[in-house]
Amino acid sequence: MRSISGTEKKLVGEIINLGYQHAATSFSSLTGQNISAANTCHEICTNHDCLVDSFDDTENLTMVQTDIIGQLNGSSYLIFNDEEKKVIAHMGLDTLGGSASVDESAILKEIDNIVSAAVITELSNALNANIYGDVPKLVKLEGMKELYNLINKGDCDYYLLASANFVFDGHGSISPIFIWKIDKKIMSMLVA
Repeated sequence: MRSISGTEKKLVGEIINLGYQHAATSFSSLTGQNISAANTCHEICTNHDCLVDSFDDTENLTMVQTDIIGQLNGSSYLIFNDEEKKVIAHMGLDTLGGSASVDESAILKEIDNIVSAAVITELSNALNANIYGDVPKLVKLEGMKELYNLINKGDCDYYLLASANFVFDGHGSISPIFIWKIDKKIMSMLVA
């Protein structure tokens, strides 16, 4: 498999950063408070072994999976640890425009909807491709090894590891792990 050029890495980074900024704006509109995305970073690799090398063996994870459908294929995996879920719970459901009857899984799916949709939209615009996110699925994981085995299923040529701190005024911040499995066509289209 060919190596990933510096130009491709830079373009992917710009797409991720734009997506995160749009997601922060959407969060702000939804919650009525100032939310920003800071310290965004990303890494692209061609072997899912980098997933194990990049993250501690954290336990009790909650993952929200969104498949990319349309002209190109892929999946996004937004992963929250217990600490991040506590920050979200302390924000209060009314902050997210919900009511007391909204459960944690609905909030996590909505966060995934906002972040993955923002990045997928930026990717769609950059590639001039008709792609969008499917309905998110919530999965409880015992640890990173279970995630590693899940992501290893199926064919995919690139893994994108992305992270950012989403800072919620007065409520702290969350820095969930965001992993994207992307089709090799995406990378070739970026530099076309």
